[in-house]
Amino acid sequence: MTLPSDSQLALALEAARPIHEAFAAAGHRLFLVGGIVRDDLAGRDRADVDYDVTTDAHPDVIKALIAPFAEAVWAQGETYGTIGAKIGGRDFEITTHRADAYDPSSRKPVVAFGDNIADDLARRDFTVNAMAVDCADGVLVDPFGGADDLTAGVLRTPLAPAVSFSDDPLRMLRAARFVATFGFRAVPELVDAVHGMGERMVIVSVERVRDELTKMLLLPDPTPGLVFLRETGLLRHVLPGMAAAEVDVGVAAARAARTEPCADARWAALLLDLSPDGRLTEFARLKPSGDLMAAVTWLGSADRWLDVAYPSDRPSLRRAAAATPTDGPLEEFLTFVTAVRSAGQTSTDIDRARSELAALRVLEPDLDSPGLPIDGRAVAAILGVEPGPLVGRAMARLREYRFDHGPFAAEVAAELLRPDEG
Repeated sequence: MTLPSDSQLALALEAARPIHEAFAAAGHRLFLVGGIVRDDLAGRDRADVDYDVTTDAHPDVIKALIAPFAEAVWAQGETYGTIGAKIGGRDFEITTHRADAYDPSSRKPVVAFGDNIADDLARRDFTVNAMAVDCADGVLVDPFGGADDLTAGVLRTPLAPAVSFSDDPLRMLRAARFVATFGFRAVPELVDAVHGMGERMVIVSVERVRDELTKMLLLPDPTPGLVFLRETGLLRHVLPGMAAAEVDVGVAAARAARTEPCADARWAALLLDLSPDGRLTEFARLKPSGDLMAAVTWLGSADRWLDVAYPSDRPSLRRAAAATPTDGPLEEFLTFVTAVRSAGQTSTDIDRARSELAALRVLEPDLDSPGLPIDGRAVAAILGVEPGPLVGRAMARLREYRFDHGPFAAEVAAELLRPDEG
């Protein structure tokens, strides 16, 4: 295979040259694998500059061979045959050929190293990912017809799909993501296997399911992937709440695609057709971080503003700004509301709200965390009481005054707290 000098693969081969030369001198072979091969053949640009290579050398040999010229080496993945290294300013993951076996009750492989590139490629998820380029001569190694499948837009597994998905059920969810990413058409035998093997997802951790779903949601258009999940029945194994509620996932995914490409907005938009409790249950079972859970819950509260006028008066905007997560300004909420409402819904007065909010930002820099001119000790002194519930109620009264009227002086606070004298 002759590569243009400026192709991604040609640049990757040049970057890998020091590694190849060291390995070849020691009698070992080296192959570029992974997305760099697939995407270069498909003519797709890649934003990342990290490279995956595989070799017949074992981890201890890999470390010894790269030590003289690597700028950094890390071995967290050594148990699985992977040594990371920074070489020539680029990150490489160098992995020993694998010939793993799987325990049917677990998706974790029993790691076995191999010495054959074809066997290594056979254990990969799809034929379009089961290709390699020999670093010695740039020859494409494609034992399962991945290049033809890439051209035809076909999604197949190197081994029988029942074998591949039994080994690693997460591959069924990855199939949905690849359908959405590349517009691939899954072959009937792959679709049939997903139909019949959804129960295998029970051995996959919910964290891995969540991460795979998030990757799909962050695509420009996740709709084909979500539709694949619904049509194959896999939806009820990964998002059972949406499946049980018979949510139109095509509509929900299209709505998510209109939002900003960030996890909180995409998840909130996807789950918007569920009840508030349903959203909480569905997302909580995926064990998101506390911050992400809070952000999704906050954005999900937009449902009450979709077909009514959005409050754009200053007291309401002050309250809304103060109620937002610390890393999610109210402007983000307004953007989300605008994105998720359908064209036929009543205007939400977003433009007026944005204008008022911009003015408040100038006048009240502490809008998101509004302060009071006096603290609890001063309130207790004015009231002539010890700290306790009475002081707490007085502070709440002052906060409400702050929302209604904006910043005010300590003298005003004292006047508000003094009891009427007749």
